[in-house]
This record gives sequence, structure tokens and C-alpha cells, in this order.
Amino acid sequence: MKYLGDRFEFKDDEKNGCLVGSDGCHYDNKKEAIYFAEIGLCGCGNPEDVHKFLLDCMKATDGNIIDYKKVSKLISDNPDTVTQFVLHFLDSISFTEHGSSVYGSWLTDLGKQAIEIGSINE
Repeated sequence: MKYLGDRFEFKDDEKNGCLVGSDGCHYDNKKEAIYFAEIGLCGCGNPEDVHKFLLDCMKATDGNIIDYKKVSKLISDNPDTVTQFVLHFLDSISFTEHGSSVYGSWLTDLGKQAIEIGSINE
């Protein structure tokens, strides 16, 4: 997959009928390629719920500007999905790792170092 201007361009692998993501992996459809290759999250837990939540956040606009209050309501209405997204995100930046499920994540050395350094406002 390449970016074509401001759009994704999907490459077909004629050998197996799959799409090739920007990560070099094969996907059955564009939805999977966007979620796994471009957003960079894994497939454990409920990836369908996380993907829908992220799309709903982007759709929560007032014109072209994302409406903070609408996104805030989506967050408060979906705490389990938000928690899963946070765990997937931390895994995607290597601050955590997980085995068979993101719900059992543990800190990596990078994650421990980030905690040691502290937050911007500390």
C-alpha cells in the first residue's frame, strides 16, 4: 500500500488475491489493511470494536472539525473499548508487550524508562 496524494493506494497480490499492506503483510480487505498496517494495532481482544470506535471518533465532526464533546461522550460511553485501545497503543509503541491477549500486558524496559522519566507536567 502506498499513499497516493492524500489517499491510500492498495496493491493487489495476484498470487493469492490479497492486498499487501504498507507493512508488507497480506490482508483480506481494505478495512484490515487500514487497521493493522496503517493504524498499527494487533488483532487480539475485540479489534472490530476498537476500529469502529476510532472511526466513530473521526466521524464526530461539526463540519470538518472533530467535535471534542462528541468524542468525549464516545469515550465515556465505551470505557472497555477505550481501555483496549490504550493497551493496543502502548503495545504498538513497544512500551508494553502481551501474550495471547492485550488484556494481560506487561511493561517493557522502554515502558519502565518512560515511567522513570515521568510526565511532562511533573
